[in-house]
Amino acid sequence: MKKYILSFAMMVMGASLLTSCLNDNDNNNNQPVKIPITTGLYVVNNGQWNKNNGSLTYFDYTTLKAQQLFSGVGELGDTPNDAYTKGDTIFIVVSTDNMIVAYNKKTNSVIDRISTTDEMGATEGYAPRHIIGYGDNIFFTTYGGYVARLDAKTLTVTDKAQVGSAPEGLTLGGTQAAPVLYVCNSDYGYGNASISKIPLASNGNLGKAETITDEKIMNPQDIVAIGDALYYIDYGHFTEDFKQLDAGLYCYQNGTVTTIVENATGWGVGMVYQGGYAVGYNFVTFSDPYGSEGEPTYNMYDTYYRSKRSITLKGDSGHEIFSPAAIGIDPLSGNIVIASRAKDPDTGSASFALPGYANMYTIEGQYIEGTNFQTGIEPHAVGFIIGKQTILNK
Repeated sequence: MKKYILSFAMMVMGASLLTSCLNDNDNNNNQPVKIPITTGLYVVNNGQWNKNNGSLTYFDYTTLKAQQLFSGVGELGDTPNDAYTKGDTIFIVVSTDNMIVAYNKKTNSVIDRISTTDEMGATEGYAPRHIIGYGDNIFFTTYGGYVARLDAKTLTVTDKAQVGSAPEGLTLGGTQAAPVLYVCNSDYGYGNASISKIPLASNGNLGKAETITDEKIMNPQDIVAIGDALYYIDYGHFTEDFKQLDAGLYCYQNGTVTTIVENATGWGVGMVYQGGYAVGYNFVTFSDPYGSEGEPTYNMYDTYYRSKRSITLKGDSGHEIFSPAAIGIDPLSGNIVIASRAKDPDTGSASFALPGYANMYTIEGQYIEGTNFQTGIEPHAVGFIIGKQTILNK
């Protein structure tokens, strides 16, 4: 049996196995053990383009309070777009400033500001977009049309590979013996979109990219690989009057693209557990196409059972989600976090200039009391901080 990579799920799977085995090992009775717990989450806030007011919000699970980090003009940079956590370090991609900020969450200090144009070249390193990690390798995309490998220890770019036009999200797939990187090439929605498939060497170096195309790969933004299936969020296309059409959650497998959730414009990715083991993914999507006059809708798709159901948010009276902008799923509890733009008091429309807010819900859509908190302007991505808790194995 091939050992398929489940991206970031490997850490969660280890947590599940440890928890399942605690009661099976009599030799460990009454011995302290450490188990993973979610200690908090962060929200990457774009800010206003060219206003240099991007920020990072941290929400602490113990105190249920939010802290605004890099909240001053110029502290983080212009248009932070994504982040990846490795140990105590958060790597924040700052797109307009062509930079990756390495931030130590434990000491609340900046380790380094890595210029992607200095490391890769003015064209190749232009506008870094999305970031993931695998061991000591950090991979990120740039609007220069490249994916690059950043060494997490030396904080230098050690390799790069050309992909398609305007690459966005990326994921790790393949097997443990033969890992593969997949990259969404959006082409800004202009009609030449694709997905790149890049083999990885044992040292993390990038091989030559293969190109996957299909008429339903229109404007891909983010992607997850499960075995030979690729699930991706696609923004579709826009009409002349700026209405967004054909957005959705799609699956590419065996040369065929299938629509999973229509009109999906954002997603959070969680785990499916069976008997204490992580066996697949949950995708929770929000559907709120640009130019749509309807209310946002929410769906969950389970890749293990291949089932879809709608989710109704409830219990959040007074701070209902108005304009969903980002969504995440706690990898250990399965709770859903949704960040929203605020309503402009003058126009009644979603504000791109006011701080947003976020709520946490159970997987059934029930609001969890005390979890509403303020974010920065234009919340864009949600991530989670995993720590360890010592317990007695009884």
